[in-house]
Amino acid sequence: MLLQWFRQNARDLPWRRESSLYKTVVSEFMLQQTQVKTVLPYFERWMEVFPNFEVLASAPKEAVLHAWSGLGYYARTRHLHQTAKRFAQNPPRSYRELLHCPGIGSYTAAAIASIAWNEPIAVVDGNVVRVLARVFNYSENFPSKSAAIVWATPHAQFLLDKEQAGSFNEAMMELGAVVCTPTAPDCEHCPIRTLCKAFREHTVGACPRFQPTPHFKKTVNRLWLFINGKLLLEPSRIGGGEALWELPELNDGRRAQFSNLRELFRAKRTVANTTYTEVVYQPHSSTNGNRSEAFFKTPPFEGCRWFPLQRLDTVVLSGPHRRWIEEILERNNPKSDR
Repeated sequence: MLLQWFRQNARDLPWRRESSLYKTVVSEFMLQQTQVKTVLPYFERWMEVFPNFEVLASAPKEAVLHAWSGLGYYARTRHLHQTAKRFAQNPPRSYRELLHCPGIGSYTAAAIASIAWNEPIAVVDGNVVRVLARVFNYSENFPSKSAAIVWATPHAQFLLDKEQAGSFNEAMMELGAVVCTPTAPDCEHCPIRTLCKAFREHTVGACPRFQPTPHFKKTVNRLWLFINGKLLLEPSRIGGGEALWELPELNDGRRAQFSNLRELFRAKRTVANTTYTEVVYQPHSSTNGNRSEAFFKTPPFEGCRWFPLQRLDTVVLSGPHRRWIEEILERNNPKSDR
């Protein structure tokens, strides 16, 4: 039932068209913690620039990061680049060997091994957990996502169609993504509703349950310095200082260099269970005095660099920082201090 439904209803995704090991690997890296609709344009562009393992393996890391720019979770880029080198030289050939590749854990290894090689390893993500919790009507609180995966894995492995492992895994994930959704599931069109205990007992909305997690709030202050048509940026911590840039953080040492700062922009974003309020400050022009660009290369600005505004499209910025910079320029039209 499930496989027939999948053959008739599977979404038309670019990595499913003329599928290959390379497309599977790239798509699985991109889909880690990222929705399909977000990945689609990045995947299409990526394939145009890096069509196979060999081209990706030989590409400079700056070019790889630039192609990924805006997709987030930048450690994935570095790991994918390293994994491509591994595949280009001594390719893994099994689930166990995949686990030795950078950035590939049990979930990604199971997805690649089953889809590319039909290895009978069940793939368990949040979608699969939700489907199984409803099929078995499991409504007890899971303490965490990882605990839910531990519970679901043996069930998924037991149900796996070992002759068509890859297709079955994709069908399970597809079912959770488009039918057995977290809210408003489309039970009437579910191909396995007759097997679903939660459907029969009218408890679909109660499965699965997770213990509430604490939510944190954090404020990050940043600095907008725009002199001689150039914007000051610093290496991003999330990028490990490898070609990824962001607006400089306004720490105490940097704040002490200015007697008068005004708020230019603020935005909120949520990452995991933390909401960040990012506030961008700009010095009043008079407080810069006769300071040159060179001044901002000395402590406490070491590591910062000036980038001409017309070259910002070539700079690797995180998605939020690129949006903020564009919005600041559009909303405030801040002129260069010189």
